[in-house]
Amino acid sequence: MTDSLKPLPLSHPVRVETIKPRGTIVTVSAAPEQRASIAAMLGLDGVDSLEARYELARNGERVKLVGTIKASIRQICVVTLDPFPVTVETPLQLDFAPEVPEPPPRRRGDPGDESEIDIEVRLNEDDPPEPIIDGVIDLGAVTLEFLALALDPYPRKPGVSFDAPAADDASESPFAALAKLKS
Repeated sequence: MTDSLKPLPLSHPVRVETIKPRGTIVTVSAAPEQRASIAAMLGLDGVDSLEARYELARNGERVKLVGTIKASIRQICVVTLDPFPVTVETPLQLDFAPEVPEPPPRRRGDPGDESEIDIEVRLNEDDPPEPIIDGVIDLGAVTLEFLALALDPYPRKPGVSFDAPAADDASESPFAALAKLKS
């Protein structure tokens, strides 16, 4: 089985019809065995705790999510390669809407075909809503996605800096060796 077909280590499906219009509070927590799988998936030394608290409100078929993800993790320092603790707290706000199928592509000569294409560029347009697939929102997948986005891709242990090695002697440089060959 390929990685893209593996189930996520954290899943918390919520059916849209169970969400109240005035809001439903949902908490997503990872069990110890799930935290070990999440750490492996995200390349972390460990996940000590992971909890997300969401408020979901439904307006017809659309859903608005507001929440916070809190995690205590251990990352590996890119300088010293030592694990160190990190606390992550990420607020998020998303809109969900039912998945809309794309219309079939038109062929030349079909009724309604226009030879000119009108391209409209919109700046600062809000992101389109996330899809609701088969009437379900997986809050576990949302939690993992935003936790991964909140991680520092080049984590450094507090107080550690990377200093480039200084050249000891100018005669040791490759150009000095070339100068010796020239003379």
